[in-house]
Amino acid sequence: MDMRLKDKIAFLTGATNEIGRAVCLGLVNEGAKVVFSDINVEKGEELASEIADIGGEAIFLKTDVRNYQEVKDNIMKAKDHFGRVDIMVYMAGVVRIMRFVESTPESWKETVGVFLYGMLNTTHAVLPLMIENRYGKIVSFIGDSSRIGESGLSLPAASRAGQVALVKSVAREVGRFNITLNCVSLGVVETSHYPPGHIDKYRERILKNYPLGRLGMPEDVVPLILLLCSDLSSWITGQVISVNGGYSMV
Repeated sequence: MDMRLKDKIAFLTGATNEIGRAVCLGLVNEGAKVVFSDINVEKGEELASEIADIGGEAIFLKTDVRNYQEVKDNIMKAKDHFGRVDIMVYMAGVVRIMRFVESTPESWKETVGVFLYGMLNTTHAVLPLMIENRYGKIVSFIGDSSRIGESGLSLPAASRAGQVALVKSVAREVGRFNITLNCVSLGVVETSHYPPGHIDKYRERILKNYPLGRLGMPEDVVPLILLLCSDLSSWITGQVISVNGGYSMV
């Protein structure tokens, strides 16, 4: 199926983990050109080489999403190189599993900084370009903990709930410019994003909450992202859509 993404320009954050890599490759395979960012330079350069090897066009830019000026500068580099930015996918995140009473102001700052301030920075920096072009697709990754609450994930849940409020509010403001914003809410996906050994340690307990009987894989996430980045979703905005194996049904 043609996702109508040929020659679209996408800017992606947090793109070097397993899900980010799958999304980048999915966009490239549909003909999009990608500028992807992360703080992990080694993995970023590896992914850029992998994309080049399959004939895709990609630029890696080291970016700390908590730094507004750095984010803005790198989005402008994407615009200067390709002429515009059509798509922004926000995937940056940090997972620290702990009960709230065990958290510290330092951990609040880190988590809120990446999940919420990073999304604020990136959205604020890219929107003027999209408004000027009267076109844009913004997709933000959240987790189901932000919708239903989850023990040990109070900080990501609170931060990502802020992303939801931001997406819904901005979607109302910029819809007249043919710009859509949506959230993709994930259940547990088999990635290294979690603390080492966490999934294996609790796998049996976790699986009891998944009607489909398995955890997600990075490739399970890609089709919905491609849809929300494409013109096939031109009448979808301000929504939170789950990819979660049935973990939550809200």
